[in-house]
Amino acid sequence: MTDSTLTAAGASPAMPASVEELAQRLPGFLSGARWFWWIAGLSAVNVACDLAHANVNFVLGLAFTLIAHGAFASNIGVALVIDALFIGGFWFIGQQAQKGRTWAFAVGVVVYVLDGLIYLKYQDWMPVAFHALALFYIGKAFMSLQEARKATGLR
Repeated sequence: MTDSTLTAAGASPAMPASVEELAQRLPGFLSGARWFWWIAGLSAVNVACDLAHANVNFVLGLAFTLIAHGAFASNIGVALVIDALFIGGFWFIGQQAQKGRTWAFAVGVVVYVLDGLIYLKYQDWMPVAFHALALFYIGKAFMSLQEARKATGLR
């Protein structure tokens, strides 16, 4: 990645002062990092639909929230706390990933892979495919950030 690549994205040719500034300049980086927000948001919609007994489930949502509702059907309060932890966690990870925090990508990817393995265990192929798609774009954003960090010398 060169300064001309950063300039092509509409950024000034000046060297970014921080990883966060670098991340904001990278073409496509934010859309990749924001997948974590989509996961959180659609998981929240899934929880609301479950509470309303609607037969709707977004495939990008978390299996962990579905499991919580099944495991704690008689104590919805516990299920909602688990939901809040996962949804809030993914929202926070999305926020930190957009700032170029490597740990956020690592934690988010590991948790989302584990979540996808739950769908895989039950051979629910559509969520498995969409988990893979989300992970592809998240990984693409992460790799572009790593390449740009190496090119600019930012840590």
